[in-house]
Amino acid sequence: MLSSGRALRTAGLSRARRLLCDDSGMTELAPFRLDPVLVERPWGGQRLTHYGKSLPAGVNIGESWELCDLPQEVVPHVDDPSSGVLDGPYAGAKLRTVVAERGEDLLGPVAPTKDGRFPLLFKLLDAREHLSVQVHPHEAYVAEHPEARLKTESWYIVDADPGAVAYIDVTDGTTIEDIGAVMGTPGIVPLLGVRPAVAGAFHHVPAGLIHALGAGTFVAEVQTPSDTTYRIYDWAVEYGRAPRQLHAEESMASIIVNPPPAFSLDTTEAQGVRELVTTDYYWMREHRVDHGTGELAKAAGPLVLNVTRGSVRLGDLELPMGTTAVVPASSSVSAFEGRGAVVMEMGF
Repeated sequence: MLSSGRALRTAGLSRARRLLCDDSGMTELAPFRLDPVLVERPWGGQRLTHYGKSLPAGVNIGESWELCDLPQEVVPHVDDPSSGVLDGPYAGAKLRTVVAERGEDLLGPVAPTKDGRFPLLFKLLDAREHLSVQVHPHEAYVAEHPEARLKTESWYIVDADPGAVAYIDVTDGTTIEDIGAVMGTPGIVPLLGVRPAVAGAFHHVPAGLIHALGAGTFVAEVQTPSDTTYRIYDWAVEYGRAPRQLHAEESMASIIVNPPPAFSLDTTEAQGVRELVTTDYYWMREHRVDHGTGELAKAAGPLVLNVTRGSVRLGDLELPMGTTAVVPASSSVSAFEGRGAVVMEMGF
């Protein structure tokens, strides 16, 4: 089982934030809200309506891709996987257009992906049913399989039904051979580590870690810009769902039992800011501001904010619960006003 801990690296939070008229040559780009891409999943539901999303009737929406900018060929199951821009000179355009035309103003010193895209993917997940037991490819696997994209992710549990759980890693003493012996069968379930799903708890899920969100969880998920997922078990019989492809060979080559970077943090009601994680790919912080100001990180690159509770005033923008916004690298906005707010802040 994983042990709790902080395992933080803070280098990404200590850089001086670039402002308008510095020697970088950037031109100020104001913060803007994003229009998400909704993704149907067999395990999804309608809970996203409580977070300001307009969902199609009778469709199980499992994911709201709040910030996404992926090539179509990488996620053929998602139509036009680039978030829309709702404010400013690029209102009505796609995020990919802002990256292409205002890359330095938006990203500052942060490099886009090799595809020339925004280097982060952020989702809200509504798990009405259990998600598949799965694993994502790590760097060593990706180096030998160019069709795969590394996927490290982190979960912030926004809400959860009573008794809901998250499946993370495996029980003490479980070996890779034990996993292989039950690959693709219900026998994998007793081997999984089980944690209560508690609103405000945080779990870092590095590439190579076996995991599954349990039914009744609602999660904010930040991750590397990848959707490469290898399914180990899909609960098809239990839920009467249509069988989906499993990936035994790929999973066995990707699994790392109890990877050292994995950790969890308990929930807190303390006001102020809490650093959650810093990885080689992104960092994440939690703000709790009932009435007052939340200071943004002094980072050179762009920031991404999601309001998971309450509401926020960010520059000229009002951000109700469920809203995701980008603060470009060139923006002079350095704080927000919170009203009963819990805010996820992400950067590089």
